Parts: sequence; C-alpha cells; structure tokens
Amino acid sequence: MIRAYRQDDYEAVVALVTSVLAEYGFSAHIGGVQSDLAAIAEGYSRGGFWVAELEGAVVGTVAIRPKRDKTCELKRLYVSKTARGTGIGRALYAHAETFARGAGYDRIWLDSSRKFVEAKKLYEKNGFVLLEELANDWCDNVYEKRL
Repeated sequence: MIRAYRQDDYEAVVALVTSVLAEYGFSAHIGGVQSDLAAIAEGYSRGGFWVAELEGAVVGTVAIRPKRDKTCELKRLYVSKTARGTGIGRALYAHAETFARGAGYDRIWLDSSRKFVEAKKLYEKNGFVLLEELANDWCDNVYEKRL
C-alpha cells in the first residue's frame, strides 16, 4: 500500500534510507540526506512524499518537489532490499508520476547514483533520458522525462 508520509513514519524512513545507502557504500550523511529527511513536512509541502507499506512496515519511499517552472524533481525513491523484485519500486514511481501529471508538471528531473543499477533500469524503462554524468560524491547521472 502506498500512502502519504506521516510524521510518525520518520524513524522508519530514516532507517530505510540509511540502510539502502549503506548497502551501496554511502554514508547517511552524504549530500544533505539527513537534513532533507529531517524537514520532510517543509521540504515537500509543495509536492509530496509517500511511503510504501508491506505487512505494516515501511519498505519504500518516493517524493516529488517543485524544481522550476513546470519541472518537478523525483526524490528519495528507495526500496528495502527485502522488498525489491515485488513491484514496489515500479508502483512508487508510477504514483509519483501520476501526482506530477495531476499537478500540471510537464517534466520530471532526477539525479541518481550510477551505483543504483536497478533504479537506472527503472528510469530508462519509463522514458527518462540521460542528460549528464556528474563526477560528484554520488557518481550521479542526471535524467529528465517529458510528460
């Protein structure tokens, strides 16, 4: 089940994100992740932040926030290792895109580490185009999709 983030999800969301980052060799303190998660209510108030639950546990997250003009940014698409392969990542992405379309955005922009191989496949399968490969701490690829 995908639902809107609630404040009482905070600890579970931090645990999930920290776990996924560690799995790929990243610190939980990279790139402002901690401060971003600490301010979900404020940082995503003009967009949305959702969680996926499986048997009462938070197993995935996804978010949309405004970027510029009619472009939004896809953020925080994380799925726990135990829930991968179940379709939760696809469902979270579809939920975020549906929200973006309904909110009147005509583009979705994102950056994602090249280490997240499964995410890259999901983005490309859903029509994202690679814009740039960055040489930063994340080893990011920048993608965009026109809606």
